Amino acid sequence: MKRILLALIAVLAIVSPLFANGTSEEKAADGVKVVTLRISHNMDFTTIPDAVVGAAERLNARYEAEGKNIRIEFEKDYQTIDWTEYQNNIVFAHKIGEAPDFFAISDPAPLIKAGLLLDITSVIEKNKDVFTMAAFDGATVDGKIYAYAPDLPTRVIYYSKDDLAKIGWTEEQIEALPGRVASGEFTFEDFIALCNEVVAKGGAKYGLEHRPGKGSDFLDIMKTLGCEYYTPNGDLVFDSEGILRFFQFTYDNANVTKITPNNLNQMGWSTINLHVGTGETFAYYGPVYSAGYVAGAAKLTNAELAAQEAFILFPKSQYTDGPFTVAAPQYIGVSADTKYPEICKDILDELSNGSSDLLAHHGAKINSLLAVKAANENEEVLANPVIGDITYMTDYAVTVPSINGLNIFHEELFKQIVALELGETDPETALAALKSQTELNIKDVIYK
Repeated sequence: MKRILLALIAVLAIVSPLFANGTSEEKAADGVKVVTLRISHNMDFTTIPDAVVGAAERLNARYEAEGKNIRIEFEKDYQTIDWTEYQNNIVFAHKIGEAPDFFAISDPAPLIKAGLLLDITSVIEKNKDVFTMAAFDGATVDGKIYAYAPDLPTRVIYYSKDDLAKIGWTEEQIEALPGRVASGEFTFEDFIALCNEVVAKGGAKYGLEHRPGKGSDFLDIMKTLGCEYYTPNGDLVFDSEGILRFFQFTYDNANVTKITPNNLNQMGWSTINLHVGTGETFAYYGPVYSAGYVAGAAKLTNAELAAQEAFILFPKSQYTDGPFTVAAPQYIGVSADTKYPEICKDILDELSNGSSDLLAHHGAKINSLLAVKAANENEEVLANPVIGDITYMTDYAVTVPSINGLNIFHEELFKQIVALELGETDPETALAALKSQTELNIKDVIYK
């Protein structure tokens, strides 16, 4: 018992400074009721909470015009800590009655299950024509929406326009490629053949590269190859046929056609980003916002990078119905325990409408599309050299729910990818090893 008490005191010492900077309260000031809300955020993209605070400032003006004697103020807490630690702190803050009114979310599912998030369905449904509604799939349970998607960071395929020019493509052909992919005319099989052609004709040293560590990017190629890896309820699906196709694709790229370096996973981010930024590799798949890192590695401005690099959707393949992009929003949650649920909803409503330019500023800052359609039409987004030409991709966006056991699956999947590319295993053996580890370490998997 003494140990438990000491541990509780230690956690309180950590959490209290983060979230207990005063409580939401009302104070009379010249007849105006001051409502103090607390907003917490994690990681680098502080343009997200700044947009919430900015929307509240504009809402104050609207309240005043409507004759409502309410003024909203904020206490801010912006952090940069491990996401698991941050989200655990949010959970504990709720337990001790010190939860912030607004907070960042990396994974809504456990917070929804614990009942910690306010149901904001009414705000989203009211504005459903304003949003790309797919942005909320990862925060929806039983038809109710529990978190707000301020952005729509998409994962795509990069390709080098300069490399295509080197093998004789005209400017018109190069610029037409994204549209041909979006229409379904230019397929994934066509694109991989193009990767091989670029290397064969000396346009680039490598045809296709990827991230050097575990991550969801690989799942996008699995999806392109028709692999079903989750259900809408977040169950992990082990699709043996689809995974085997992906493993064969991975093995062949590194050991047969050799468009992917077999030691890619030992290269590190800086080398891979440099390959993409210099055109040493023709194509790469990953998040659009990584363009900033690519530009930095190659010592280019975003405009210079955009002049030589472009983006396409994951193309239709013989196993799929059409092209797509996967979006991974960083959600905003509202505490289920907030004393001011209607005011919080009013802020989200303002952010979705009159203050969507604040979201546009966020998107332009980090090279991300937005869940609010008007924000993607904002001049700040359209002037951004990285994302200005790809706003159409929101029509092809899908979001993935929180998937049971995905972190463990990522670990085991990546081990097999490394071994396949090094030629240390074959696709069938890799599939058997992955299945064995999945059965041992992840519960309630659907096998097919």
